[in-house]
Amino acid sequence: MMGIERLVGLTDDVFAFAITLLVLELVTPVITGPVTNSSLAAALAQEYPSLIDFGVSFWVAALLWMAHHRIFQYIKASDVGLLTLNLVFLFFIVLIPFVTRVLDSYESVQVALLVFVAPIVGASLTNGLIWKHASSADLVDETAPKGARKWFRIQGPVTSAMFALSILLSFVETYLTVASWFVIVLGIHLLERRYKRQR
Repeated sequence: MMGIERLVGLTDDVFAFAITLLVLELVTPVITGPVTNSSLAAALAQEYPSLIDFGVSFWVAALLWMAHHRIFQYIKASDVGLLTLNLVFLFFIVLIPFVTRVLDSYESVQVALLVFVAPIVGASLTNGLIWKHASSADLVDETAPKGARKWFRIQGPVTSAMFALSILLSFVETYLTVASWFVIVLGIHLLERRYKRQR
């Protein structure tokens, strides 16, 4: 068994880098003619799709980081299998800035929505596999609460299923899918609070 400090540190650094790349994709509005309060407000209003896509990506990344962070609160050591699964998890995380750019450019196209959801589903499922492996390899602290253990077992499948099913809304209107992602993030948070109360 190995310590987990470097694994957790690398993960935090990757998340910080990915989130930084997200905000760097935001473009300062270009104003033709005199710069006034109204012209700047109008130019900023035209950038609202990019701001929405940034908001979605930021909160999705935050959801994945918090899920990973809470799992590792109860993992006491690491092994090669855990390291490998964590690298697979990070592979999906570093794709988030790229799929956000695709979404921002082609938000009305279903394929762009599928491309955006794919790494979220992959990261969520991998996070679940991390917990499953840690539990079976005796890497989990015995003090982990019952509610937390139950939540960590289902969080990955539930999160991935909700994001995958959100694509169905795109057959009605693609923007409904994007809006649903905010609801999913909130729903996952509320579900987690429910399970945290179980000791």
